[in-house]
Amino acid sequence: MDTHLAEIAEQGYTIVPGAIEPAFNTELRDTLRQQFVDLSIEPKGTRAEGFATRRLYNLVPRAPVFRRLPTHAPVLDIVERVLERELILSGTTAMDIGPGEQLQGLHADDGFFKIGRPHRPMMVTTIWALTDFTAANGATRIVPGSHREPGHPNPDDESIAIAAEMPAGSVMIMDSQLWHCGGPNTTEDEWRLGLNVQYVRGFFRTQQNHYLSIPHDELPEYPPRLRELLGYELYRGVMGHVDGESPSTAVGIESTAGPAYANSSADNVFGAAKLTAGE
Repeated sequence: MDTHLAEIAEQGYTIVPGAIEPAFNTELRDTLRQQFVDLSIEPKGTRAEGFATRRLYNLVPRAPVFRRLPTHAPVLDIVERVLERELILSGTTAMDIGPGEQLQGLHADDGFFKIGRPHRPMMVTTIWALTDFTAANGATRIVPGSHREPGHPNPDDESIAIAAEMPAGSVMIMDSQLWHCGGPNTTEDEWRLGLNVQYVRGFFRTQQNHYLSIPHDELPEYPPRLRELLGYELYRGVMGHVDGESPSTAVGIESTAGPAYANSSADNVFGAAKLTAGE
């Protein structure tokens, strides 16, 4: 744990080999490949989403195996230490980079947070390798240490980036300020399948809207920790309530935290009161 946290602080990322058990990795890979077929997923044809890349968003409700992604301990344990336990899931995306794909373009995932750079970690991106990631087949390109840079990169400056090569079953965990992008795939017939699971501090708006994308009748089947990560419990006992109750209660599920303010500290309560009063 200490080594991974030190690497994230120093270079902006760490790679955890063997973070995905082989059986889990196989089930994720096979389920995704079948989803691409069943849903007729084709490349979007844009620079950001790719010209030869199949993408699928909002994975959690699509198959039971995807419910395990946000709470997978080898990954979540590290992310919680970088952010805080009261984090929430920002999004889950599958990315299958095919032959002929070009460099996506360097960027930072939290670039839309207009709060200045560098700053304390506000978002963590985890990239799961379900197949081997190689320089030839589109391994994620990264710029080590760039999470400390004050500005944003030239999207096309590939010379400053390296390929984050890793075997299937590995997970890269990075401060989302790190400059990175999907790599070009120069192979003839090799697809590079990965997952992107992102987390943000609990007071941020998420990239994918779980309140509308998750069927409410499925929520009782979800473990309590998963519901917390999806935003159905209050942030620090205060933020996100519906008439004083948690979102879970509002949709008919027993809350794990109780009503607003019940388990919050005095600092949280008075801070919320000031916000309500307009200070």
